[in-house]
Amino acid sequence: MLNEQTSRRDFLRTSLLTTAGAALLSNDLFANIKKGEKSHIGVQLWSVREDVSKDPKAALAKIAKMGYKNVEGFGYSNGKFFGLSADEYLKTMNDNGLKMPSAHNMITSKDVVNGQLSDSYKRMLEDAAKVGQKYTIVPYMLDDDRNQGKLMADIFNKAAEYAKTLNLKFGYHNHDFEFKSPNGEMLYTTLLDNTEKHIVFEMDLYWAVVAGQKPADWFNKYKGRFTHVHVKDHDPVKNVSVEVGEGDINFQEIFNKKDVAGIKYFIVELEAYKRTPMEGIEISLNNLKKLKF
Repeated sequence: MLNEQTSRRDFLRTSLLTTAGAALLSNDLFANIKKGEKSHIGVQLWSVREDVSKDPKAALAKIAKMGYKNVEGFGYSNGKFFGLSADEYLKTMNDNGLKMPSAHNMITSKDVVNGQLSDSYKRMLEDAAKVGQKYTIVPYMLDDDRNQGKLMADIFNKAAEYAKTLNLKFGYHNHDFEFKSPNGEMLYTTLLDNTEKHIVFEMDLYWAVVAGQKPADWFNKYKGRFTHVHVKDHDPVKNVSVEVGEGDINFQEIFNKKDVAGIKYFIVELEAYKRTPMEGIEISLNNLKKLKF
């Protein structure tokens, strides 16, 4: 297991079902191929987790200054976003011209008891709606839950129903384990085949490639389900993630399938670093801007 993956997974385990987020950002500089639409570029705040946890206001100001317009969040806990109330957090984003269309919000099999969603999970989604989220995305699946893919798909369907009452769309973000087949079928296939069509998938392009997958194959098979992609590059020598444009992933080839996939949001994420996290996400943004959407 890679060190970069371990740190994120450890965080998600210890934050127990209530958190994890990623931020999606709209950027008016990028006109979409489809008439009347725009592509949205964002940054996953996990990329700068130490900065945003230490001083969220300063971190968000730096991100905005780079040219990002949106963020994908993580770190919600007990009604707070990085220690700020929903109102404070929303004001900070507004002051910097930022939006948070999506965030990572954890759910596990323990969040459903006797067929009912837990109050804590419901509250998390309610607070997500308060800060302007449009999507709530599950960032990870605990070890015990991976062996019961159909149950988790049912739980996702139930959570999506409640999210819909708050005008939120429900989604799932992958790592590499979803592409293994311990029970004869890939977990990713189980989730896609057994969730309602309005449930979206945020494909982490790096982890898909590391798992030996071709994103375009999934886009062609499940057209329109992939509204989000996480964009980080792959170092073929060290086999770790690097800044966009500094690895061997052919992003342009993937982005050419944007309309088939249904991609609306391109979200920069870093899990390993060659330089400071803030420098890394700025380089990734500048390199991402060179590609055609």
